[in-house]
Amino acid sequence: MNFNGKLRQGSEEAQVFSALLSENGHSAFSEDGTAVRFSEIPETEDGRPAVRLTRDEQGFLIEYSDRRAFVRGTALLMRYADEKEGFFAAESPSFDTLGPMLDCSRNAVMKPEKVKQLLRLSALSGMNALMLYTEDTYEIPGHPYFGRLRGAYTQEELRELDAYAALLGIELIPCIQMLAHLGAIFEWKPYRKLRDWDDILNLAEDETYELLDQMAKSVSETFRSRRINIGMDEAYLLGRGHYIEKKGYRKSSEIMAEHLGKVMEILRKYGFRPMMWSDMFFRMCTPDESYYNPDCTVTEEVKKAIPREMTLVYWDYYGTGRARYDYMMANHFKMTDRIAFAGGTSSWYGLVPLNRFSLNSARAALESARDCGMRELYVTMWGDDGGTCSAFACLPTLVCYGEANWNGRTDDQDLREAMKAETGADFDAFLNFEELQNFSCRKDFGFAPKNPSRYLLWQDPLQGKYDCHVPEDARTRYTEAIFRLMEDRQKCHPKYGYLFDSFSALSDVLRDKADLGILIKSAYDRGNTAALSELRDNLIPDMEKRVEALMKVLRTQWMADNKPFGFDVQEIRFGGLLLRLREARTQIGEYLEGKITEIPELLVPRLPYGETGNGDCVIQENSWKRMATSEVLSF
Repeated sequence: MNFNGKLRQGSEEAQVFSALLSENGHSAFSEDGTAVRFSEIPETEDGRPAVRLTRDEQGFLIEYSDRRAFVRGTALLMRYADEKEGFFAAESPSFDTLGPMLDCSRNAVMKPEKVKQLLRLSALSGMNALMLYTEDTYEIPGHPYFGRLRGAYTQEELRELDAYAALLGIELIPCIQMLAHLGAIFEWKPYRKLRDWDDILNLAEDETYELLDQMAKSVSETFRSRRINIGMDEAYLLGRGHYIEKKGYRKSSEIMAEHLGKVMEILRKYGFRPMMWSDMFFRMCTPDESYYNPDCTVTEEVKKAIPREMTLVYWDYYGTGRARYDYMMANHFKMTDRIAFAGGTSSWYGLVPLNRFSLNSARAALESARDCGMRELYVTMWGDDGGTCSAFACLPTLVCYGEANWNGRTDDQDLREAMKAETGADFDAFLNFEELQNFSCRKDFGFAPKNPSRYLLWQDPLQGKYDCHVPEDARTRYTEAIFRLMEDRQKCHPKYGYLFDSFSALSDVLRDKADLGILIKSAYDRGNTAALSELRDNLIPDMEKRVEALMKVLRTQWMADNKPFGFDVQEIRFGGLLLRLREARTQIGEYLEGKITEIPELLVPRLPYGETGNGDCVIQENSWKRMATSEVLSF
């Protein structure tokens, strides 16, 4: 599609216009393209950005109030490029701040050039912020072991990303940890003294606060934003380890309040306006110390513990109805009026994102956020247990948040049109990714975060740990998925082709791997030597080849999106799976040849995972260690 943008060549606006149109293969300054004029207009009466798109006899006119509106106008231009004379559209955002949070701490550290692509797609989707979640994956001068061998961003890389984001009207916000989730640094001797318990910092050591000061100093030098997310979440065992040896027993809430005061002194020193996840405060307010308990009593003591500059971030990725969001947001506003909300893309359940589920969650959360007056929203893209899922596979949820922000529409048809124009991806094709988790026995598809494709891939072929949760139609569904993915790939821009390759290769493995354990045990129990021979000689060897093929396409995906650090974990896992498949062949062969009289793993009765009697046809399991073995793994 060719346009002729009437902008001064070399200006920032011309750079932005060209970069955004080029993202989806359009020409920005073609002499034979449709003319596009630009004009600045005031903000709305209530001080919000404004954008208008008009089609007249001269071509298109984009009227915009600021860079954010300019970008949105470009997205509208791509969406309505085929409209005729007389077309008019006007929009203004509902939220002050909206953007994704990219997890760069679960092994997958996105390449800077791919972060730029995500920034472009986020901008086109109507967002004006991007939060980089880096536990130890950013450079701290003078700390060579901080982020060592983890692909940490250099200060130069972060400055470049910050400048690029600003060009697009996006605020790049640092998101670090200043209490827990720092287990990776304790790998190295210089930081072992700073460990309290698990992944929590030892707050009894002065050196801990020296490190925290250097953290804040580093990001203050690389991000122009003075907003920062300092984490402070899920420190369940705070003060229960080495802290006691030096300070004795103290209530976690007391330690937390004291620590937060010291952290605030550091942040004020560098001019930051911080935010933190809110769960630790809520655990002080509920009888069972849980986060989502509606029986929450907000006391004056808790209110006073929240620094006046602090924004609390309410994170919730799991509700698909409004009730929980409504009472949780109401309880948050009882604590403070400085509240932000963070939803999620369901990118943390393995290779396959749960796009339908996250859309249903997003729609409920967005309605509640708008009605309660929330002004700041984020969309988390966590990468739990390895960072396997590509952030670019999660576009439907990002587009949903963006559309809700600018025009309030989140129905499938609106998202279908917006996603195609803004990203070059097909909405329905990306929703179909989750079909790898869907089977005829499911009654909760799209409303429960279950991920059978992950545990069916990694479970041991002999132990049958999840054999009671293998759907009867698994083989049929995964076979169908291969053909569906081939068709869906043709509907999307070629830049997303590697995603479809990955999901196709996974389906190709799972069509036989899903019920492999059942087939082995059934043949063994019946004494069917012919079936066992077929498994040993043909099915399992063929599966090993397909597993190797899957590993290769996942390497392509990883290296396209991320720095190479962290892929070693994937290779270690695949190496283990291949060796266990080979071991299954070996033991079956020794049994058939009379070298052994039994296969002990196949004598163990198959039980439902979890509580006895759990009849769910599929479940949620997200720990590779638990999926791969019931034995002890020492790290």
